[in-house]
Amino acid sequence: MANTLTGDADLFLPEFDDPPAEPGGLLDEWVHRAKERGVREALAATLATIGEGGEPDARTVALRRLTGDGVEFGTSSDSRKGRQLAADPRAAVVLYWRELLQQLRVTGRVERLGEAESDDLFARRTREAQAATMVSEQDAPLDDLDRLRDAARDLLSADGPIGRPERWYAYRVVPELIEFWHGSPDRLHRRLRYVRGDGGAWTVSRVQP
Repeated sequence: MANTLTGDADLFLPEFDDPPAEPGGLLDEWVHRAKERGVREALAATLATIGEGGEPDARTVALRRLTGDGVEFGTSSDSRKGRQLAADPRAAVVLYWRELLQQLRVTGRVERLGEAESDDLFARRTREAQAATMVSEQDAPLDDLDRLRDAARDLLSADGPIGRPERWYAYRVVPELIEFWHGSPDRLHRRLRYVRGDGGAWTVSRVQP
């Protein structure tokens, strides 16, 4: 059977033999390498939440920050995922970098950040993304796409910054588990798992594929 895995299986990753005590620095290294090696959309991630009936729900989001302190993204509080996180603030985040045969997995509780942090995160978005967020009621029924496009164009053509809508916030997944994965053609993939204890200290272990 042909090998279906693609990517760099020969990366030098000494952390799997001698893991650091905490994952933050290693997470920074992996993200930096992904960007340096030209991984496309290195901060595109699958965000999984819990629906009102307990069912899993998932979608791809653009992360704004990914550090040992947390995984940050923005969304409208009245969107589907915003409502789900308000009801059950637990989430999982997965990033897969095909070019490097690497995967990151983060699970934890989600906190909604304050006005200043949300303003800062919104200001980092492209002007087009800001305009789209301002005119769209995310997850509401769509009756007229042209109307939305016209409203967005009006905002883009106006002078001055586009302010953050009151319903839009920054969110942070506070890590309770971080797992580093590197694929292998023989399917004996390498996995390094960090689990945060009640006191905040991390426990690291290598786990079987």
